[in-house]
Amino acid sequence: MSIESNIVYLKEEIKNHQERLQLMEKYLKDYPAISVYKRKISGNIYYYKKFWKNGKSISKFLCRNENEYHREIKKIEAANKKRQIIKKQLQGNKNAIKALKKQLQIAEKAFKNV
Repeated sequence: MSIESNIVYLKEEIKNHQERLQLMEKYLKDYPAISVYKRKISGNIYYYKKFWKNGKSISKFLCRNENEYHREIKKIEAANKKRQIIKKQLQGNKNAIKALKKQLQIAEKAFKNV
């Protein structure tokens, strides 16, 4: 592989990684982490979900009975787990972009010297 084709390849890889990075960041913004809490009001137990949106803490009613709570908490835990995996991938993607940019810089410097 010649230096020139290597430079083209590295630029393309950086572009692909940046597109993935934007998709991951959009997903994390669109699907915030959710926590669940319960409140006892007039002897009744109510479950609420809490999350951050646009810098504000938002609480929404989730359910009232225990069976629905267990069903919903499984969905929330799965969504939060997926979010954590994407956050790890996001960090790996940022590191890959940084490494590719460094390789591109070296390749361009070598190409100028040829």
